[in-house]
Amino acid sequence: MSSIRAFIAVEIDPQVKQKISKLISCLKQSSADVKWITEDQMHLTLKFLGNIAEDDIKKISDALSVISSALKPFTIGFSGIGAFPNIDHPRVIWIGINKEASSLKILAEKIETAMEKLGFAKKSREFTAHLTLGRIRAPRNIHNLVKLLKEIPFSIETGAIVNELALFQSTLTPKGAIYSKL
Repeated sequence: MSSIRAFIAVEIDPQVKQKISKLISCLKQSSADVKWITEDQMHLTLKFLGNIAEDDIKKISDALSVISSALKPFTIGFSGIGAFPNIDHPRVIWIGINKEASSLKILAEKIETAMEKLGFAKKSREFTAHLTLGRIRAPRNIHNLVKLLKEIPFSIETGAIVNELALFQSTLTPKGAIYSKL
C-alpha cells in the first residue's frame, strides 16, 4: 500500500497571494538565510496529517465534506508579522489572522476531532491561526530581518473567504515542497 504526505488547508485568493508576495519581497531585502514560500505554496494549514495511505483519501474527503456542508462561509483578514518562537529569535516567520480567527480555530477543532475518529493523532498544542511565510535556515543577517519584521506594517482586511476545505498532497523535492490538491 503506497502512502502520501498530506494536509488539510484553506486556499488563499490569488490577489491576496500577490500582496503577500510583495511583503516577502520586502523581507528578502534583509538578505537573511530564509526559505521563503512561493505563491504556489500559500495556504492556511488547518491539520497536517503526515503520511497517509492512499486508501484513506476517500474517508478523509468524506469527513471534510460533512464538515464543509455545515460550514457557514466567513472571511478572514491578515494582520501583523510575527515569528515562532518569538520575534527576537525567529525560526518561522508568519502573518497573523486578525478577522474571524476564532471561526478558523473552531473549524480547525472540528477537523481535529473528525481526523482523530479516523485514527490520526490529535495535536498536542492549541491551533494558532497563521500563514507561514518562511523558515530560517541559518542565522546570517538575522538582525536585519528582525529589524524589518518590527518595522513593516502588514494588513489585508479581506484575506480569504473560507467556504471550502482542501486536502493536499505534499511532495518534497530538493527545490521545496510541491502541493497538489486532492
